[in-house]
Amino acid sequence: MFRFPSKSPKHSNLQSASSLSLSHSLNWIHRGLVVAAFVAVFLAKLAEGRTWVDSTGNPIEADFIGLKASKVALRLEDGKAVEMPLKVLSKVDQEYVLKHSFAAKAELVALAAKRIDAAVEKGLDEKKLQYNEGLNDHMFLRRIYLDLAGRIPSYQEARDFLTSRKPMKRQELLTKLLNSVDYTSHNYNYFAEQLRIQSRFPGTVLRNDAFIFWLKKQIQTNRPYDELVRELITAEGHIWDNPAVGYHFRDKDMKLDHVAFMGKVFLGTDITCAQCHDDPFSNWTQYEYYELSAYLSNLDTKGPKPKNKAIPNRKQIEQHLVQKNGLDPKNAGDKEKLRNLVRRYDRPLRDLNRAGEFMVRAVSDRPMRLPATYEYDDAVPNEVVPPRVLFGKEQGAAVAALTSRERLAAWLTSRNNKRFAMNIANRMWAKYMGRGVSEPLYNIDPRKAYNPELLKVLAEEMLVLDFDLKAFSWVIVNTKAYNRLASRTKSAEAEPYHFSGPILRRMTAEQVWDSMMTLMLGDPNQFQLESGEEFNELIDLAGQSSPSVEEFLNRIERYDKFRPEHLLVNEEGISILNAKLTPKKSGAFGTNLTRPPFKKDGMSDEVAMMELMNVAKKKKILLARASELPQPSDPAHFLSQFGQSQRTFVIRASSLEGSVPQVMELMNGYTTEILTQPGSKIFLDMKNLRSNFEKANVVFMSILSRRAIGNEHHLIDKELSSGGEEVFADLIWALLNTPEFLFVK
Repeated sequence: MFRFPSKSPKHSNLQSASSLSLSHSLNWIHRGLVVAAFVAVFLAKLAEGRTWVDSTGNPIEADFIGLKASKVALRLEDGKAVEMPLKVLSKVDQEYVLKHSFAAKAELVALAAKRIDAAVEKGLDEKKLQYNEGLNDHMFLRRIYLDLAGRIPSYQEARDFLTSRKPMKRQELLTKLLNSVDYTSHNYNYFAEQLRIQSRFPGTVLRNDAFIFWLKKQIQTNRPYDELVRELITAEGHIWDNPAVGYHFRDKDMKLDHVAFMGKVFLGTDITCAQCHDDPFSNWTQYEYYELSAYLSNLDTKGPKPKNKAIPNRKQIEQHLVQKNGLDPKNAGDKEKLRNLVRRYDRPLRDLNRAGEFMVRAVSDRPMRLPATYEYDDAVPNEVVPPRVLFGKEQGAAVAALTSRERLAAWLTSRNNKRFAMNIANRMWAKYMGRGVSEPLYNIDPRKAYNPELLKVLAEEMLVLDFDLKAFSWVIVNTKAYNRLASRTKSAEAEPYHFSGPILRRMTAEQVWDSMMTLMLGDPNQFQLESGEEFNELIDLAGQSSPSVEEFLNRIERYDKFRPEHLLVNEEGISILNAKLTPKKSGAFGTNLTRPPFKKDGMSDEVAMMELMNVAKKKKILLARASELPQPSDPAHFLSQFGQSQRTFVIRASSLEGSVPQVMELMNGYTTEILTQPGSKIFLDMKNLRSNFEKANVVFMSILSRRAIGNEHHLIDKELSSGGEEVFADLIWALLNTPEFLFVK
């Protein structure tokens, strides 16, 4: 049975049901979250010695040290440290490494949290401010799921946590979420908006699936951020050989714009205006802009036309079609049929022939020149501009041996380039706290930060943790500031804020959608995009052996019929479009919303869930997480309605503003209609309960991560007495439209 705290006058609408008493929770928080002691002990246990097994079955006795750049560091029994590729270990050991990769940083993580707490408290003390009230269990649960997993907890997850009496259950939950598929999906959404990732590369016939899959893999394996950025900038080749080239394809034929986005995303420095003229507000000159751009002067995103000698020519195709279809080329009617048959292959054949042209490469003898309209006295129009960094200088004697992009990547991600670490640390702080220490995020100014000491500490700890974003996330969510109620006072970028708690935030479009998927499916990660190999194999003509004409035409037809939904597959490799199950009882439930959801028709949960999938297909809605869907979404899609970025030419372009269409979408849109089907998880969790109050509490726990309290019981009783079980659909709609659901408090 749940134990509820009594209402307090302050925050009574926010602080609700908790499996621990409120006083117990506050006492726990006031002891400083026990971060230093707990992390050092709990995470250190994860690094204890164990028997490892390589892919050939050989055992290795060793302690786990860490994971970096897909290499596992182990300490053998004799004390010697060795490194080996992650892939040579058994599948079980690989999963262990991915789960515990930041375990060896326990002391560093604990110290980082302490230093950040001290910097925040110094800022609060100077302004005679205090932390907000601490979080009870249900609010902690909801926030940590939304911030780390990108969704609300399922009914079972919420119930398990809130009924648990484990003293360290919060820390155990953090470990679970940081090593989950959910964390990868949510963080992909975060970086996809910054990098403006789209499912198709503008101006090409290429799809972006391989790059999307690659980026998710980097997040999953906790690739250090500096290494990730270096690989993005230096990547070369075709996307089927090196998916990281997708970064440069995003701004194909827009090299100067590419540089501007690079400054905003990786340096928190906006030099956009200097592309056309000296910037009077930031003091960047047009010449400096072109100096930085000169590092990309030899970057090309299109190569020579590939020579596919093994590909049948038009004449061979015509001869094959004549023979296959028994046509007489001299007959006027057959000649027209042949022309129509050949025409069917023209566009896909043209696409496939073009695909090989798109590649990232370096070309010689292509210096950066000033524009013909250049009008300043320090140079003349069309003058060659040598590369030079924006601030600081390139380090090391080996610079001369590097390519221009390698030089750029080395300077950009250097530990001596404090701006790089400060930028990502400030972004990560804003990700969890709702606001950066310095704003706007794409153009930070440490001199104008309201707590410069905090910004300095964040940047220093990012360096100490070697750009380990998972460990850095652990640090932030263990700070005292994070574990406080959100501040409900609206704070503009130009107004000071000292982090007495996070800023009250509205869920992002992706968080709302992924929460809806959780309510429908329980596990929203059932269908995920595959690696993109299927599509790339179709378009990589040069990489294929010489086909017969018949084989080649079959290939063209497969390409022409290809749909992105085919890439959305479950663990068995079955496409979401082909995942079907025939109901045991014809017509059971069907798609009639007015039919009572708990009618005993003998339908199993599995069959009911597949009926739900069938209804979604009829509505042309793919029941998968936002990270797996076409990007950006269609303008009429739920995600677009709720403000998903269109990933065009603006950083941080998503919207958190409410609108009438959003209300209508939650009240009677297709997504809510599917949610209220009897096969959705929220109804399946209610199905075998007898008491209407128990069923109502399932709805509350599923949507708000708490039980109904106070006057809510009276309202439920009133509604249930005046209607049948269909009232639960109304209850779902009502709770989805409350601020308690839509905001991260």
